[in-house]
Amino acid sequence: MKILIIRGNIKSAKSYPDEYWEELLVLLKDHEVKEIKGILPEQEIIDLVNWCDIWISIDSFLQHLVALYNLKKGIVLWGKSDPRHFGYDENINLHKGRFRPDQFRWWNDQVHNKEDFVLPEEVIKYII
Repeated sequence: MKILIIRGNIKSAKSYPDEYWEELLVLLKDHEVKEIKGILPEQEIIDLVNWCDIWISIDSFLQHLVALYNLKKGIVLWGKSDPRHFGYDENINLHKGRFRPDQFRWWNDQVHNKEDFVLPEEVIKYII
């Protein structure tokens, strides 16, 4: 299976914890994985999404781009925000809880808390 991981390079309250990404990569060792950390041109992102069998990202630009071009579904890792308001039903939206008091606040002023995210072991269940 070919898996695309878009980690991004901006750290915010919505960022999946680095140690969780590293653990997920270990769990995916038997798959072909492309990991992207930087900013890419739109067409290159589209080409990578077309290359993979499934993509994984946080609540970010990627899910909106994929929806706009009607590309394949992916796994979106949610922390502070709620996929029922900001996500797309065609994706696999993984999150721990709903309706936190701070979910609609601007992300830049929120504290990052790794406890807001599902563990890599949960993510891997949806890939296999």
